[in-house]
Amino acid sequence: MSSGTKRFNKLNLSTTSSIEQAASSESLPIDPQVKATRATRRQFTKAYKLQFLTSYDACINASERGALLRREGLYHARVSSWRKQLRMHDDSQKTSSNARRTDHMAREIEQLKKKLAQAQAVIELQKKVSELLGTHILPHDSNEVS
Repeated sequence: MSSGTKRFNKLNLSTTSSIEQAASSESLPIDPQVKATRATRRQFTKAYKLQFLTSYDACINASERGALLRREGLYHARVSSWRKQLRMHDDSQKTSSNARRTDHMAREIEQLKKKLAQAQAVIELQKKVSELLGTHILPHDSNEVS
């Protein structure tokens, strides 16, 4: 054997013996398997997203935006999806606001239709009373076309 091989064997034996000594001193068996732990996804709050988007928009050029993304550990795709979520949220608020306004207008239209029907009923009643009494409430003008 060459001297390099002897040195390797000595190193290998000494390493093995130190591991065995550590295991025997602790009296715990060595588990060669690595336990798989599942990584958890980062979750971002609305406040963080809004704060990040405002600071991202405040960046003057692409290198500043890239530095911000690297510092926060984010990708541009994440920023794009946050913008899309923000737009959808704004649109849904506008839609709900428009829906409330539409409902309000529909109620108002119904109320006005009822008032119109009452006014027409009163006018019809006045016409009948006028015919019975033989007096005309509204004078006939020669310019009116019926």
